[in-house]
Amino acid sequence: MRKRNPEQRARHAKDCSPINGAERRTGTRIACVGVSALIAGQLFMPAASLAAESADQDAATNDAAAPAAQATPAAETAPAASAAPAPSAPAASAPVADSAPAGQQAASQQAQPAAPAATANDAADNVAAPANAAAGQNDFDGNAAALPADAMQARGVTDVTEGGGIKVNTTVVDHYTDCVLPSNVTLVKGQSYTFDFPDVEGGIPEEPRSVITEVKYYRADAASGSLVEVLDESMADVSARFEPVGNHMRLTLSFTGGAASGSYRLTRNDALLVNATLNYTNTDYEGGILIGDPDDIFKPGSVIINETRDNYYIRYSIDSEITLVAAENEALENLNVDNVKTDYAPGEAPRATATVPAADADKYEIAYECWEEMDGSDPRELTPVAFWYSDPGKYAPGMKKITQFEEGKFYMYSVELRLKDGNTLADDYSVNVNGQWASNTIKTVEGVFAPNAANMLCEQPIVEMQAIDLIEINGATTTFKAGDKPLFTAGTPEGSNAIFQCEYWTGSDGSEANSVGFWDQNITNRIDAFKPGVTYRYGVYLKPARGFYFAPGAKLMINGVECGYQVGEASEVDSESGRAYTLWLSTDLTFTPEGAAPAPQPQPGSNNGGTTNADDTAKAPTVEAAATKPAAGNLAATGDDAALMAAALGIAGATAATAVAAARRRNR
Repeated sequence: MRKRNPEQRARHAKDCSPINGAERRTGTRIACVGVSALIAGQLFMPAASLAAESADQDAATNDAAAPAAQATPAAETAPAASAAPAPSAPAASAPVADSAPAGQQAASQQAQPAAPAATANDAADNVAAPANAAAGQNDFDGNAAALPADAMQARGVTDVTEGGGIKVNTTVVDHYTDCVLPSNVTLVKGQSYTFDFPDVEGGIPEEPRSVITEVKYYRADAASGSLVEVLDESMADVSARFEPVGNHMRLTLSFTGGAASGSYRLTRNDALLVNATLNYTNTDYEGGILIGDPDDIFKPGSVIINETRDNYYIRYSIDSEITLVAAENEALENLNVDNVKTDYAPGEAPRATATVPAADADKYEIAYECWEEMDGSDPRELTPVAFWYSDPGKYAPGMKKITQFEEGKFYMYSVELRLKDGNTLADDYSVNVNGQWASNTIKTVEGVFAPNAANMLCEQPIVEMQAIDLIEINGATTTFKAGDKPLFTAGTPEGSNAIFQCEYWTGSDGSEANSVGFWDQNITNRIDAFKPGVTYRYGVYLKPARGFYFAPGAKLMINGVECGYQVGEASEVDSESGRAYTLWLSTDLTFTPEGAAPAPQPQPGSNNGGTTNADDTAKAPTVEAAATKPAAGNLAATGDDAALMAAALGIAGATAATAVAAARRRNR
């Protein structure tokens, strides 16, 4: 018998002992159970899910084999099954690693990618992130536009973890909806042309509609015969609006500019991504294997997740001949300028506010606006001393500029209009500014100039309007004899807020007479002398001072006696409140001359040839003064005698003297 040394006998006894055999058999069973579980998991589940389950199984197995494991001190140093993020090499425990059960080694390796792989698997049925949908999209002619991150509706995998043997295979399928415009389109000036393209395959989601809405501007280039895209709307002749309507795109073309009639080529060739979907297809597994002894490490295979992304594009393929048809030329009779600001407060700077009515915007436009500061030292000789132009090119060298309006100064407004698209002025035309007729206009090369179309005396703003309840007229001559000529001597008292404009007589035979030549000169049946048997009625015309209005039913006193009246149609009265801002009053004061006027008799001590009696001697000079010079006083308060003032002021006209004199009177 071969003898064994004591060490060999001890080893043999240990190997053959029941305890040691049980331990080896238990370890083998544990390894077999772990390997079987891993192989089964590779066949039916993704590798990531298998690793998580293997870790749980190995943990349970370790609990069952705890008594055996405790018999081997080296097993305590083996790494426990966990989802460690990195397979770090156990350098310190390498000498005792062989003592660890094989199941624990396999579980340790499989547990590392478990968490991220499981995340990828769980997300397979979720809606895909827009970023995934955008990745790998194809361009069309290098001009394809990607939607923002929140613009696509994608379904499928949203989160894929790199590494761990998991791969994502994405198949991209592009779908195009061609948007083609008819080869010939006619655009009439001021009108629009609308065309609906086909429905977009895949539909147009609600969210990205503002992104795919576009407005492009084109200038008609006669040299190239094409519509050239520009960025500035003011330079455009044609505008093109592309917008989604339902599930299709709509194009609206408008001829807005001043280009001449003709044909121009419009082209657009590009594609725009409007929708994308991401769909999960299936998962492929390339199996795991065991290499060598069951105690060796388990080698997992790879997991391939297959998905399909569908990109939906609209593809513009526009190559059309656009025929522009300008509106027919028109001889304009009425030109209107609106929204001119004429109530600047002291300290405000001038600004361009005038507009042209929308209906006339294609016929004429504002060329420039102008304000002039007038020297009011002499109302009959107003001269401009400072200027403001909306067009800086109108300033002359050394010209004083108006930077802000000053209180108490008088300003005149002028405007020039430029005709468009070959329109002309009719022989009998008019210009209205803020609804008021501009009496002085001058034809220019490009249109018409309206000097002194409005004016303004710069004053502090009115805080609250005040009512005039009593109107007093003093000094009126109301009794005449047959053959007498009309004498106009009336006025309002000092400090009155009712500004006297004129007085007048109307006869029952249709005759009239007015104290101001502006109106009197247009009377065809004038009262040269009062006739017997004709009834004459007295009337007055008044305006309220700034900040005042005539109250409804205001009392009228003439020469200290209350008098009834009727408000003429020419009066300016607010229909809702009844406030009056001008009053033409036909009074109840009448007279009817009887017989011929007696011949004047000389009076003793009189130096006027006996034209008045003794009782009237004191009044005669006043009457004569009023009769021989009625216009100066009246015009200073009214400014309505445009014909007389125009001779002295030229372009300035009568309104300038009116405003200055009225302001002086209000500030008396």
